[in-house]
Amino acid sequence: MKERMKLEEGLSYEVVVRDKHGKVLERIAAPSRSYVRAWNQCLYVLNMHTAYTITDTGGTGRYISYSSSILRANAGAGEIDHGIRVGKGTTPVTINDYALETPCGEGTGADLFLHQATSASSPAIAGSECSFWLRRVMVNNSGLMISGIREIGCYVMTKYSPRYCALSYRDVLAGPVSVPDGGSITVTYTLKVTV
Repeated sequence: MKERMKLEEGLSYEVVVRDKHGKVLERIAAPSRSYVRAWNQCLYVLNMHTAYTITDTGGTGRYISYSSSILRANAGAGEIDHGIRVGKGTTPVTINDYALETPCGEGTGADLFLHQATSASSPAIAGSECSFWLRRVMVNNSGLMISGIREIGCYVMTKYSPRYCALSYRDVLAGPVSVPDGGSITVTYTLKVTV
């Protein structure tokens, strides 16, 4: 009798804080167990080529039909409705999370970051694994230290026009991190499947 192979899906993250000279001040890497419901709901819409109500990042249920925009996380510079985000929330992750609890916005004021464009690797195959990463750099030009960063996550587009986005995964860090003025925080999520 043929042995059944076990398929494993993995999600992990790395957070790197740098000063204004690029020196690494802090590096955190850990497995993530934080896909939330909108992730699978988006996959359902894509797989079934159908429509479904998905809660957007404002907490409103949106009836989403199949489109090529679903699961887009490739935010450009300054775009914060989708792509990787950071925040100050501390509430543990639940399956029903629909947004970061206290996201940091875009700009140069207190607790604001200049969000750079999201980058991604091509899927790579190594042995029985296939993986790729999504990465975003957020620069602190506020003139002050931004402290208390505790949550990270990724918003994905569910509809292009009108624009709706949903939370796909979220993590709460074990402790707070601080980003000095002129420094940056880089968040990388790696998505992997193993057969």
